[in-house]
Amino acid sequence: MNKVSVYGSFTQALFFSGVVSIPKYLLTHYTEIGLNDHEMMVLIQILCEAESNPYPSIVTLAGRMTASHSDIEEVVGRLVERKLLSIERYWNPSEQKWGNNYSIVGLIDELAELWAIERSQQLEEERTLKQSQSSPQPTSTPINPPMENLVRAFEQELGRLLTHLECENLDRWLSSNFSEELIIEALRRGVSAGIRNFRYLDSILREWEKKGLRTRAEIEAEDVYFQSRQEKKTTKSKNPVPKTANKYEKFYL
Repeated sequence: MNKVSVYGSFTQALFFSGVVSIPKYLLTHYTEIGLNDHEMMVLIQILCEAESNPYPSIVTLAGRMTASHSDIEEVVGRLVERKLLSIERYWNPSEQKWGNNYSIVGLIDELAELWAIERSQQLEEERTLKQSQSSPQPTSTPINPPMENLVRAFEQELGRLLTHLECENLDRWLSSNFSEELIIEALRRGVSAGIRNFRYLDSILREWEKKGLRTRAEIEAEDVYFQSRQEKKTTKSKNPVPKTANKYEKFYL
């Protein structure tokens, strides 16, 4: 028999010897369910015998592998203990007797659970990706140092975080051309008076606006002027001007 004939005969025998169906998912994920290479090979040999011999002996399995009988027994014991493999009783109608067979239902259950977890994670990632693609991308908020400084100063003074409405008040004051210096000065005066109400601070700022005061120096000058007027009033009230005689009084005497 020539070489070509031998090769052809072998190829025919190879393909007609039968095919063992091993799920690709099992081959690519067996380590994730805690199986090592040795245990996986024992399972493959059991699956190989499933059609003709549903309960291959330890001798049969060991004869196909480079492992001793005790090694195979230990592997099968571990698989049964982990419930990846189970031994079931079944009735053989052709032989009219009960027999044993290996069941891999437990193995399939573990693979199904692993697949469900992976699928769930995949769907969650796809959902998140769709949401990020459909949602408008947030525009970067321009840095506003005066606003940041005001928020920091107010929160430090009040001893708490500012509410959204209070932040809007700060922003409105800045938009009304009140300087950071003026707003902090209003806060300082409110604190000195024991009043931390934003409405009170707003009334201070509006009063300064009405008088045309735009800087702290102008406010302090106004304070000095107001204080001097108050002192003059106090002095006058303590030293009343003597009553002036009526210029026509002597005329009627």
